[in-house]
Amino acid sequence: MAKVGNTGGGARRATGGGRGAARSGKRGPDAGGVSGSGTPSPELTAKLEPRKGPTKVPLNTRVLASTEARLNWLVKDRQSTVTNVVDVALQEFFDRYRVPPADHDGRIAEQES
Repeated sequence: MAKVGNTGGGARRATGGGRGAARSGKRGPDAGGVSGSGTPSPELTAKLEPRKGPTKVPLNTRVLASTEARLNWLVKDRQSTVTNVVDVALQEFFDRYRVPPADHDGRIAEQES
């Protein structure tokens, strides 16, 4: 099976608060402290931790400027990455709408009703 995705990165655009700013010497869920209205659950914090895992594929989309600002804030505050935040958000959205899970090759098994 051929490897899917790019490992060296692709074209990137600079953003003001950005992705590069999210990488600092501090690591861990509490490195940036907690601000806002509450503390994230341990489950959410664990999901946002950087980790090696299955093959990733590029996903290109356009979002509102306000959505990008909030995404960049979360990435910086949680010492995470855009990839991890977007993946966690999409997985939670799919679970809410009962989208069947896919295997590591990206196939969704047909489920009986």
